[in-house]
This record gives sequence, structure tokens and C-alpha cells, in this order.
Amino acid sequence: MSEEEKVYISYNHVHQLIQESTPRLKKFNPDLILSVAGGGLIPARQVRTFLKEPGSPNVRVMAVVLSLYEDLGSSSTDAEKIGKQVVRTQWLDYQNTDFTLLGKNILIVDEVDDTRTTLNYAVNELKKDVEEQAKAKGISVEEANTNFGIFVLHNKLKPKKADLPAEVYNETNYIAAREIEDVWIAYPWESNDIVTHTRKAIEQGNDVFLP
Repeated sequence: MSEEEKVYISYNHVHQLIQESTPRLKKFNPDLILSVAGGGLIPARQVRTFLKEPGSPNVRVMAVVLSLYEDLGSSSTDAEKIGKQVVRTQWLDYQNTDFTLLGKNILIVDEVDDTRTTLNYAVNELKKDVEEQAKAKGISVEEANTNFGIFVLHNKLKPKKADLPAEVYNETNYIAAREIEDVWIAYPWESNDIVTHTRKAIEQGNDVFLP
């Protein structure tokens, strides 16, 4: 895919996509926002702003670092590994703290649902954590009543390499601000020339959309 085929997204556009999604985000009503770094960091922070209610504390934001395995080896075996294995370099620390996942609505935030591999991994690992915490409390997973949701700026309309469980992939729990074709999306936090990036976003109509 050439440079000219990139879809440039401005900070203004990201802000408005989240603002537009706020009613659905509030309906899910998260107790915890879990950012998948690095693409989910800035959207997660903006989600917290729009969820803020007067007189209520901010929703807690935490981050995990996940990336798809990449190997630049030349053999076909190496090539097949690319984008299939998730590497977990930072996860939630439950030790020496009273923090728990039990009984919470947990919103996982990332910038894009591309192959769905990373989101699938995040959900499955968190469910394992819930199982361990529930077992330690002597209760069942059902009694734990932990609910997972997902928010992404863009969901690419393409075959996915992984699935999400039905309790997550539904109208209430899965929130994508926009459905988009399988294109190369350039987000503003990836740019080292934000002026040119924003100009291209404006030219493509991906900056401010007025009512």
C-alpha cells in the first residue's frame, strides 16, 4: 500500500468520534478503562473525559502493553509467524494491592480492530485473571459478575483472525466509532510532523465534521 493510500485521522476527528460514541460508552458504564498501549493510550484518556459526571470521581484508567510478534526472518516459517503471536510486555499487577476485577465493568480501549488478535488475547487473559480471583474468594465466575466491553475508533471490515465471545461482541459491549474498509489508517500520535499530517487529514475530510 502506497503513502498516497493512507487515511489520515486528525486529533480533532478522534475527539469527535469519541464524543459521538459517548451515549453508548455511558450505557456500558465502565468502572475501569483498560488501555491497550500504545494505540489505545490517547483514546482511553479522552474516553475518561467524556464519561466524567459532575460530582463523581473519574473512571480509573490502567494500561497493558501488547504487541503482535514480528520476525524479519526470510524463511516462510518466520513469515507465517508475523502478526499471529501476541507478546505481553506489561500487564496488570494485582499483588500487594486490593485491586480486583471482580464485579466490575471493564472497558478495553484500542485505536483499531484490525485482525482482532490483540483484542481476543486481552479478553481471554483478563477472563483467566477473573477466574483466579473468583477462586481465591471462593465464588464462581458467574457470581463474580465481571463484564467486559471494547471500544475502538475504527473497526476494519475484513476477515478476522480471532473471535470475541458473544458476551463481549454485542451491541452494548462492543463499540466501534466507525466501520471502515481495510485501509491503512494513520493516527496523529504516530506522526512526527503533525502539521503535514493534519493538513492531509483536512484534505481527506478527516478533521472536524460540523453538524
